[in-house]
Amino acid sequence: MFSREVTSLGACIIGATENAGTMETKASSLTAYPDVATPLGAGGIIATLLREQFLPALVARFGSWLAESWGRPFRFGTIVIAARHADVTEILARDLDFLIAPINAARIEAVNGPFVLGMDRSATLATERQALYSALRQVDFAKIQAQVAREADNAIAQTATRPLNVVADYARPIAARTAKALFGISGPNEQLFMDVARAIFAHTFLNIGGDKKIEDRALKAAALMRSWFEAEIARRRSSGEFGSDMMGALIKDGVLDDDGIRRTLGGMLVGSIDTTATAVAKIVKVLGRDRQLHEKMAADAAHPERLARLYGWCREALRRWPHNPALLRSAAVDTTLDATAVKAGSTVVLWTQAAMLDRSVFPEPQRLNPDRPPAAYLHFGGGLHPCAGRSVNEFQIPLLVRHLLVRGIDRVGRVNWAGPFPDRLDASFVERR
Repeated sequence: MFSREVTSLGACIIGATENAGTMETKASSLTAYPDVATPLGAGGIIATLLREQFLPALVARFGSWLAESWGRPFRFGTIVIAARHADVTEILARDLDFLIAPINAARIEAVNGPFVLGMDRSATLATERQALYSALRQVDFAKIQAQVAREADNAIAQTATRPLNVVADYARPIAARTAKALFGISGPNEQLFMDVARAIFAHTFLNIGGDKKIEDRALKAAALMRSWFEAEIARRRSSGEFGSDMMGALIKDGVLDDDGIRRTLGGMLVGSIDTTATAVAKIVKVLGRDRQLHEKMAADAAHPERLARLYGWCREALRRWPHNPALLRSAAVDTTLDATAVKAGSTVVLWTQAAMLDRSVFPEPQRLNPDRPPAAYLHFGGGLHPCAGRSVNEFQIPLLVRHLLVRGIDRVGRVNWAGPFPDRLDASFVERR
């Protein structure tokens, strides 16, 4: 569900007036609100990279082999590329030498204000991150997991004999409803809610080239998100009914002021929906191309008690096609990484896709093995900035995949894209006798 930093965004959700009875129709929202929907089609270099499976996988395989032979990170002027697992994890651990704020802070603050994924080590980061995790621990995850299972069954049951759009009619709206249950807020309607989250995500973490159209959509979406949060926080304050979700926990804990609550939940929001939808779409596409993998995953999916093992298969499928293939950091000082000199201000690329092919950590890296150590994976960040929503990812992603497999996937179509985001992936099911 959550996370990218350049992916690791952790998670979250917006909005806030459904409980107050202000739900509007989708049609009326189109005239009442600015158009923030990410258009179908192109979206720049980053979008192209995220939309491709085979070429990035081939390059990552070559990069992993070359890094093993070279024995240290690559340097090209002011760009350093780490492709070995040990180098990537060392960079994540050395958060005083390799900073995230120069990469993320400006775009995050422009749309949301300061958030932990744009902060380096500091007292403010410690306070706000502790508040976030404290609130997350107070959520009833068993209730949310049961909701995901019901929503998945309902969505699949609606398809009858026609194909199911695994993104727009399944993973994306279910992830949005999970986010609402976690944070207690939603936009005036579900489509706008999802579009706002996607627009902000696209700019905050993926608009490396500074595309003005992407930025403009994000700023319009951010204004809506801010108004929804402020209205809901004020409503709960005035009513004295704080709720049992993360917003309620943050209000009751009293560590953050109202703007801090808004910033924390708003920052979590932007990755929660489309990270989940992207991961599920890519996993389904990968298993749709590999009959043997499909059969092995389906065998485990038939046993509800094997959900953790099924998540292992999901992590392995994502090694073939990650929802995000790299993270970025900026060198704070002149330093070294193994024998490679790194100058202050250098951009450091953590090539996580290549690192998850490192034979020293992933023996026989081309073989998919669901029993590999979970800590070895780099899908959801690490070090000072792991994905805050990883506890939700652990059940939501495999649950969504499981229910599709139990129904019986027959064929998987092609992916249609909205910038870097999967927008449509049709899956047809075996005919029931």
